[in-house]
Formats: sequence, C-alpha cells, structure tokens
Amino acid sequence: MDTQQETMTATIAPIVERTDVTKSVFPAFSENAPVYVVNTGWHKTPPLHRFGPAVRPYFLLHLIKKGKGTIERDGVTTHLSAGDAFLIQPDEITVYCSDQSDPWEYYWISFRGSYAETLIAQTTQQLCAPYQKSGELALQAAVENDVSDPIGLLNVLFEVLNCIKSIAVQKQEIDPISTALHYLERNYFRSIDISSLAFQLGFSRSYFTTVFTNKTGESPYRYLTGLRMRQAKKYLRDPHRSIEEIAYSVGFSSIERFSQLFKKYTGLSPFNYRKQLPN
Repeated sequence: MDTQQETMTATIAPIVERTDVTKSVFPAFSENAPVYVVNTGWHKTPPLHRFGPAVRPYFLLHLIKKGKGTIERDGVTTHLSAGDAFLIQPDEITVYCSDQSDPWEYYWISFRGSYAETLIAQTTQQLCAPYQKSGELALQAAVENDVSDPIGLLNVLFEVLNCIKSIAVQKQEIDPISTALHYLERNYFRSIDISSLAFQLGFSRSYFTTVFTNKTGESPYRYLTGLRMRQAKKYLRDPHRSIEEIAYSVGFSSIERFSQLFKKYTGLSPFNYRKQLPN
C-alpha cells in the first residue's frame, strides 16, 4: 500500500502553464478571387518573443487579446497592448516583440487578392488602432473550430475589419494632416523621413501622401522642400551666412544636394541667387 502510494505520488507532475502555444489554420482558396483569407491563427507568446525582420506577400492583421508588445517598422517603434490591432502590409519589413513581464497573446488573420488593398483603404487608414470585441470573438471561434471554408472565413474577415473600422472612425477627432503640417513647419531644419512621419501618425506612406496631397495640393516631400527653400532664401539675404551653413540650417547634410534642389526650385544656384539680390 505504501509502495503503491509512493509510486502514484512520484508519477504526478506539477502543472506548468505553457508560455509558447500557437495554432494555425490554412484554408483552401482560389488565387483568382478578388479577396481571400490565406490563414488564421493564435499565439500565446513567451516573454521577449521576437518575430522578424520579415516580409510577407499579403496583409496580416493581429488582434491583441492579452499582454503587451511592440512593433517596429521603418525604424519607428510602436507600443501596443490588449485591445489594440496592428496591420502589416504586403512587402513591408517589420519586427514585433512581446513584452518581458506581460507577453502578449494575439489572434491573426492574413488575406490578399486584387481587391484587398481597396478593402483596407475603405476600412481604415491606421496601421495600429483599438478594436471592438466582436472581431476578436469571431476570429477566436474560427481558429478554435478550425474553420477552413473560404466563404465562412470571408465572413470572419469582414467582421474583423468592421470591428476596426467603427473604432477608427471614432478616433478621427484630431486632423492628422494638420498635425503633420504643424510638425513640418517647426522641424524643417531636422532630418525628416516621410515614411517615419506617416507611421508615427498611424498611416502607410502611400495613403498619407494621397491625403496630404489632396489637402495641400503638394506631396509631403514637395511641401517640406518648399519650406526649406523659402527659409533658405531668407538666410541668403544675410551675407555673413555661408551657403554651407545655410544648407545645414534648413535640413540638408550635403551642400551639393541643397544646391541641386535650390536651383531646381528657383532656377538659380544659391550663389547666383544671392548675387542678384539688391545690396
């Protein structure tokens, strides 16, 4: 009796919660469809779990169920937590990593097709945004029940996109283009990367450029160049400022590049522009 009890006790292992659990569902699909789901899944990550740098040929949308983490794209790091969604675009290089003390658990759904980009544009312009619970529940049910029917997964996709769309509309209280204009006007002398600025505002560069151009009549790059050139013209009126100093003062690290753009913008080199100014 004692021997049996010892044997039974010895075979009982402590219950340890797994910290790296994942599940993926790969449905059948037609690549000729205007939009189709590539796969769905769930991942409960260990601390500091890192994925990337990686590039994918499809849209990949994550819904964070629990925990925290970061995503890095184009040198910009965004901190995210439970209730946030983040979208990765085709051919975009990203790295995402779970938090050390509170690693995240998320569901994902990936999709592609000739209509996929239009579908995203009509749904949300934000790469990171809060989501409504209905989308998470729909995706969770699809993963847990191994849903692989293409039509059923399209319904899940539309539910997930809708849960982001409704939140994104409510969040558009601050005009991001006005924010961008304010930033450019006060930081034109710094090294500014338009892609990084777009990501900091929560947009892709292509969408940000389209909206910015529609509002201002110029692309972000051309607008920034105009700011720099107008300020350079003011500085050139001061004969004590060297052209090299002016170039650096308006955000250029190369006097050659500054001179090239200045001539393109004004029709004159900085030297000749200064020369024709009245004394």
